[in-house]
Amino acid sequence: MVSSIVIGERIKQYRLNQNFSQESLAELAGLSRTAIVNAEKGKSGLDTYITIMRALGRIDVFESAFPEESVSPVQMVERNKRKRQRASSKPKRMKEYSNIEDLDW
Repeated sequence: MVSSIVIGERIKQYRLNQNFSQESLAELAGLSRTAIVNAEKGKSGLDTYITIMRALGRIDVFESAFPEESVSPVQMVERNKRKRQRASSKPKRMKEYSNIEDLDW
């Protein structure tokens, strides 16, 4: 498991590799400089880390950490069994009034 301190260090390295100051990154991300400082210390929430990584153009890091789960062939077959293929011939209510001439309106 990666600790929040390691995440902060990596964010700092990404920022420095792109030659951003904390102030310029804060402005780009729409955050305060204090938020950047706290994130680099590992003292932020996931939403702040995501905002910073998006501003740095490195949102791919999170996408690779949370890959889309694939569906097994067995699960696909089970899903397809439950899918409705077509509508019934007539809804029950329509059968009751199938002979509209019988109505006294």
